[in-house]
Amino acid sequence: MTTTFSVISPRKPMPKPRKPEHPALPLKMMQFAFGTLGRVFPKWFASLAFRFFAMPQNRAKHRVSDKVIERANISEILVGKNMLKTYEWGTGEKTILLVHGWQSRGTALRSFVPKLNEAGFRVVAFDAPAHGDSTGKRADLVGYGGAIKALYYKYENVTGVICHSFGGAAAAYAMYKLDPSIELERFVAIGTPSTFSYPVYNGLKTMNAPPMVRKYFIEKLERVSGMELEKTNFEYINPFLKIEKALIVHDKQDEQVDFAEAKKMVKGWENAELQVTDGFGHFHLIKNPEVIERVVDFIKM
Repeated sequence: MTTTFSVISPRKPMPKPRKPEHPALPLKMMQFAFGTLGRVFPKWFASLAFRFFAMPQNRAKHRVSDKVIERANISEILVGKNMLKTYEWGTGEKTILLVHGWQSRGTALRSFVPKLNEAGFRVVAFDAPAHGDSTGKRADLVGYGGAIKALYYKYENVTGVICHSFGGAAAAYAMYKLDPSIELERFVAIGTPSTFSYPVYNGLKTMNAPPMVRKYFIEKLERVSGMELEKTNFEYINPFLKIEKALIVHDKQDEQVDFAEAKKMVKGWENAELQVTDGFGHFHLIKNPEVIERVVDFIKM
């Protein structure tokens, strides 16, 4: 039975993200192209959409350093064709892996590091392919998940994973599809969609992709990932994941991943707990001291 805890809210109102009132000109042009030419050349536009999905539009990098970043042991690991930058803090017997979201970077979750180190854990983070200071121009579930699998075996005794957004889907893919033998004591998913198809359908809708473009796109995605898209949801794969306990953290005002996704994720997941926040949005909650305390307490259980 899923356990839900009291809502964590900010003590002061958080700034709400501004959404553009009208689509930018490049987006309008893309929507027009997909909506018109995509009906004539659906396979070509499906391939174009696939390339677009796999290419992060921004590389999140630090403009200034801080104490947590400066005391990280920074190194690199070769995964496939990409050299991935890794960050390591502490020398604990148990290791916690931090997995960032799309168009983010490994140190995005560094706010958890001090408390985890205090609790005796070693903490490891990484820049995913085509993210941060890692190499590569393309990223997808396969590459993301492959990086998680590689780090799981590189560092001794990885017992917990803390993920944000798309990072949660990538971690689940690594455990379900790439290596079902991966076992975790604790799994924390923050602002994560309940299904891998969530960003796919949203993206195709944003592009104004017609039905045949969507059809060919999904067929290619399923070939590459080796999974049927409709089965890429936590409700389906939960029984196959070797996770002792899971904590789902989601904000009611998440502007990137709807809060309803958290309810879907924990549905039927007997070893899952739901921590609701209200007022932090998609990004601010990973820096909130109360949320950090809640997550670290869960990891220590």
